[in-house]
Amino acid sequence: MFRLAALFAAFALAASSACARPAANDGTIHPLLYVARDADSTLYLFGTVHIRRPNTPWGGPEAQAALNEADEVWTELPISEEDDAHTQQLVMQQGMSDAAHPLASYLTDAENQRLDALTQRLGVDGAALQRMKPWLASITLSFVPMMQAGYDPSSGVDRSIDDVADAAHKRRSAFETADEQIGFLANLSPALQREMLVETIDETEGGTAELDQLTAAWERGDANALQRLVVDDTRRQYPELYDVLFVQRNAVWVERLMQELHGSGVDFVAVGTGHLLGHDGLVEQLRRRGVHVERVRPAAPASH
Repeated sequence: MFRLAALFAAFALAASSACARPAANDGTIHPLLYVARDADSTLYLFGTVHIRRPNTPWGGPEAQAALNEADEVWTELPISEEDDAHTQQLVMQQGMSDAAHPLASYLTDAENQRLDALTQRLGVDGAALQRMKPWLASITLSFVPMMQAGYDPSSGVDRSIDDVADAAHKRRSAFETADEQIGFLANLSPALQREMLVETIDETEGGTAELDQLTAAWERGDANALQRLVVDDTRRQYPELYDVLFVQRNAVWVERLMQELHGSGVDFVAVGTGHLLGHDGLVEQLRRRGVHVERVRPAAPASH
């Protein structure tokens, strides 16, 4: 299954680091891109990943052309240095526990022994980790090996797109605030937070193989693999998490998209790829409302 902790890390770190310069777009990748149209409106729906290795392209020529065409660019969160600082403040406010409930209190003796061994191997400050709530500790533990393997949230696709939009003076909008997004995590049930922490301890020992698999599927636009890795496994094994991360948020976002279609112009919508896929994804929800949505495919190579 797709790594639960990696899913959380990608979600929560979408706006947690300083803005980065966009990588060069060399046209060698083809992530998922859909287009919805009516008489006077066009919506491009582009699936992103929030954490990526530096100096790798954010999208192929199809996405570049769509972004150039757009009048307005949407991301999950507003992206700026001020928003990043506010997000970090929220994480500290909502992710830290009181002295009566250290992280160890959520785990068995055997699990705590494994946690201690893991923090030593990763070089993580165990005392600082003990002051965190399980959801934040899980993200922290998951994030360290990603960074050690070369992944960087400041190279996330959303940030590269926002930088391009900013340089081109395009209107920018966001579906959520940092308060809302951090709140989704902070309000998860204690049982799910513990489950997330235990699974992170299990999976962090395995490195970033599954994140690498997800990245490769994203680069080639493999909708079936992405739906299985991100959407289907989460829905089947973690229904509460699936409802919070996908169902509830997509239901709000699709209403905003319908409002955009009722207006005019061209919008480029960049959200995590999982939000586009499956029965509860934005693509199917728009289709059920009578909107024509089709995938934008790479151009066929010229014949000689």
